[in-house]
Amino acid sequence: MTQLLDIWANLWTAWLGPQWGPVAWTLIKNTVFILCIVLPLFGAVAYLTLWERKLIGWMQIRLGPNRVGPIGLLQPIADAVKLMFKELIVPAGASKFLFVFAPMLTLMPALAAWAVIPFGPEVVLADINAGLLYVMAITSMGVYGVISRAGHRTRSTRFSGRCVRPRRSFPTKSRWVLRWCAC
Repeated sequence: MTQLLDIWANLWTAWLGPQWGPVAWTLIKNTVFILCIVLPLFGAVAYLTLWERKLIGWMQIRLGPNRVGPIGLLQPIADAVKLMFKELIVPAGASKFLFVFAPMLTLMPALAAWAVIPFGPEVVLADINAGLLYVMAITSMGVYGVISRAGHRTRSTRFSGRCVRPRRSFPTKSRWVLRWCAC
């Protein structure tokens, strides 16, 4: 595997020269590694959601999602296409930038936490010594997306502590749990 990566690295250096070749190779290699982590995660979430919807349908004595594909297996893909083409309606008094940016601000730390999760020996995107500290720090950043959700009409209630207090106690409790588990 290492020989194959070295061949590709030399190929990019030959194409783009010694100045830009290694930079381009690093960018492409890391992008491929990130996609190899994120795409299975999204697929797992989509099909776990499908399983949950089918289970809820079974509990309510109905069929559940079964219209798209054989026994509804293409339903998550249909849901993703529907969400991509859905109209974005911004509330009248909200900041459009914050309204669009806040969900990204919540999702990005959750995805960035997977960078230090090892999938096997020597199979990790970022091998850092303080991995547990990184996970705790990056996952506690997700609360800022909740704070800046931009759905309120006035600036004074948007950044008030009322929308954060229930969520602030969870990272504190999870840090205590991680502290005792890491010892």
